[in-house]
Amino acid sequence: MLQQRVYPLLLQLLALLLPFAALSQPADTVLLGLLSAKLKPTGKRPVHAIQAYIAQNDRVARLAVGFADGDTVRAHPDDQFKVASITKTMTAVVILQLAEEGALELEAPVAFYLKAVPFVRIQDIHRYNDTLYGDQVTVLQLLNHRSGIADLFDDAAVRFYLSVYLHKQRSWSPEKLFARFYKYNLPKKAHFKPGEGYRYSDTNYFLLGLLAETVTGKQLPELFRERIYTPLQLNATYFEYYEPAQPNGHTTHQFLWRVNATHKLNTSYDWAGGGVVSTCNDLARFLEGLFANQLFRKPETLARMLADTPHSFPNGKTSNYGLGITRYTYNETVFYGHSGFWGSQVMYSPEKKLVFCANINQANPVKTFNSRQLISDLLRAFEAEQ
Repeated sequence: MLQQRVYPLLLQLLALLLPFAALSQPADTVLLGLLSAKLKPTGKRPVHAIQAYIAQNDRVARLAVGFADGDTVRAHPDDQFKVASITKTMTAVVILQLAEEGALELEAPVAFYLKAVPFVRIQDIHRYNDTLYGDQVTVLQLLNHRSGIADLFDDAAVRFYLSVYLHKQRSWSPEKLFARFYKYNLPKKAHFKPGEGYRYSDTNYFLLGLLAETVTGKQLPELFRERIYTPLQLNATYFEYYEPAQPNGHTTHQFLWRVNATHKLNTSYDWAGGGVVSTCNDLARFLEGLFANQLFRKPETLARMLADTPHSFPNGKTSNYGLGITRYTYNETVFYGHSGFWGSQVMYSPEKKLVFCANINQANPVKTFNSRQLISDLLRAFEAEQ
C-alpha cells in the first residue's frame, strides 16, 4: 500500500521539477529529464523549447519541454515548426514518383526540361574553370548534391543573409532566388565538374522544384499535398507562404541566436529546399509511410533513394547522402532521414522499425549543447524502457 501511495507522489514531484514538460506516460520521465537538462532560456543562443517523438511498435513517446514562444506559451508535442531541409526529402519523393511514371529520366540533363524556363538560364548556371557545364548536370546529380552548382545560402552567405536581415519581410519566389543567384555571380563559384564530387547546395533543390512544376504543370505545394500529405494524412503539414496555412493551434517559434525568426523573418526563400511547416507526429508518419512503400510503386525506387556513396571531407567528416535522404548511425543502429537548419531532425531505422523526430527551437545552439549526444541518449533511454 505504501508503494501505491508513494509512486504517484514521486511522479507528481518529478513532473514539477521538469520545467513545463508535457508528460505522455510515467516511463517518459527519464526522457523528459534529458530534454529539460538541455533548456537554456538565457544567453546569446537561448534554447527555449525542445520537442521529441520516438515510436517503436506500440510504444510511443511524445514529449515537449520549455516555452514554445520563448516567453509564456508552454511547449506542446504537437507544436508546428519550420522543418527546413527536411523538405528536400519530400521534393526528392515527388521527383522519384515522376520518374516512376515516366515523366522524367533521372540520368537526363536537367537542361532538357528547364531550357524553356528563362529566369533559370540553365546553360549558364554552372561555370567551372571558365567552362560552362550547365547543360551536362543531370537530375540525379541534383538529387544527390553531385552537380557542383554553387549554393545561394552558403557560397554567398554574407550578402544573402544581410539582404534578408535588412528586408526581413521581403517575399521570395523562384524567380527572385535565381535573380539573386546571378546577381552574386554564383555560376563562377561552381565547385567541380558535374559528377566529380559532393557539395550540398539548396540551388540543386530549387532546380528540382522547378523541374517538378515544369513536367506536371502544377505548383510544388499542390504536388506535395496530392502526392504526400493527403495519402499519408499529414493534416498539420503545409508549404509555408506558398499555400494557405494549416494551423493546429500549437506553434513553436524558431530562434536564430536571439532573433525570433518565426515572428520577424519571411523565410519564403527556403522554397523547395526547406519551405515546409510540420509537426514531429506528421514527420514521423511521413518516414513510416515512405518505408512502408506507400509513396512509391516499386520497392526498388526506395532502395535507389537510400543508396549513397560516402564522401569524406578534409576535416575528417563523412557525408552519407542518398537521393534527398541521409544515412545516420546512432548507437550502432542505422537510420535514414534528414535534418533541418532551424533545429529539426527526423529519421527511421528499417532494422528496428523505430522512428525518431526532434525539434530544438534554436538554429545555432552553443557547441556544448551536442545534439548528437542528446539524440543518442534519448534513443538509448527509450529502448531501455521497452
